[in-house]
Amino acid sequence: MAKCSLCGRPAIYISRISGVALCEKHFLEYFDRKVRRTIRKYKLFKPKDHIAVAVSGGKDSLSLLHYLHKLSRRVPGWKITALLVDEGIRGYREYTVKRLEKVASELGVDYVVVRFKDELGFTLDKIVKIALERGLPYKPCTFCGVFRRYLLNKKAREIGAAVIATGHNLDDIIQTYMMNIIDNDWTKIARLGPVSGPAHHPRFVRKVKPFYEVLEKETTIYAILNGFYEGFEECPYARFGVRWTVRKMLNQLEEQYPGVKYSILQSLLTAIDMLNKLGIGEGEVETCAICGEPSAHPVCRACMLKIELGILELSPEKLAQLPPSARKMIESSLKLYERRNAQNKQTNKTSRGVDEAASF
Repeated sequence: MAKCSLCGRPAIYISRISGVALCEKHFLEYFDRKVRRTIRKYKLFKPKDHIAVAVSGGKDSLSLLHYLHKLSRRVPGWKITALLVDEGIRGYREYTVKRLEKVASELGVDYVVVRFKDELGFTLDKIVKIALERGLPYKPCTFCGVFRRYLLNKKAREIGAAVIATGHNLDDIIQTYMMNIIDNDWTKIARLGPVSGPAHHPRFVRKVKPFYEVLEKETTIYAILNGFYEGFEECPYARFGVRWTVRKMLNQLEEQYPGVKYSILQSLLTAIDMLNKLGIGEGEVETCAICGEPSAHPVCRACMLKIELGILELSPEKLAQLPPSARKMIESSLKLYERRNAQNKQTNKTSRGVDEAASF
């Protein structure tokens, strides 16, 4: 068994880049220094912040909740509240809610659960079914991501939080970076820093990522050492997204070439700096004409998805009262849906005709 490079005790972690081995005690000290350095470097928190920790019930978010709660003992002005969005994914989310309740109770941390069913009228499972029936071209992760971010911001503001801390680790960040390169979306890349969001919008709660420079392997070890890693469920919809493939590719690269993940993160930070100098990603923040939430467009993505799903209907009178830019955006979306629907019907009709011909 490998020995700790600092004290000679049995090692539980070995850096494949430096070769340094660490025992439990020295790994936890290393982890603490790394996260505190990130918090200081990027000025993530203020002394009197009410911090809403976005918790999914997975290892990263529970590790973050545990770590920030522990760190808050050194910062008396902080208030920590766990915030979980229950999408209503049957066979998955009910277990993570129970895990949050258990950990929050052990830590003595307040927590809030906001549910898709209560806020949107439907669970994610139902939304995915509706999308399939309507022939919408979106994967489950699209609906989940948009509505989760929407509800996190809304609920964090309602409970008076000054900042939302998310458990995104280095692996998550570079996966998203690669996905946005594939989509050629440099505006989104410009927003992948450790602090995100239009701070000047009065209804937006700033988002920060304290684990920005921490590997997923390291948050997993932290979770195990602190006794709340019991084996975590994988979201049943995860395999439908491109992230699944990108994650596997990056892990294979890191296995062959240790340090690749850190190099990609540095590439991202360089790209963000260049994009900021070009003014990319600094577009004007608008207010959604329908719900009043912050938006990059006249109508926010959450409301547009609800309209496409048919769970938000606007009467002709209501539509006429909207600003011209918002009205044009909605009308264009509805026309696209009608055109797509007609194409789907034609495709189904043709398929039936082929099947009937083949039966003779």
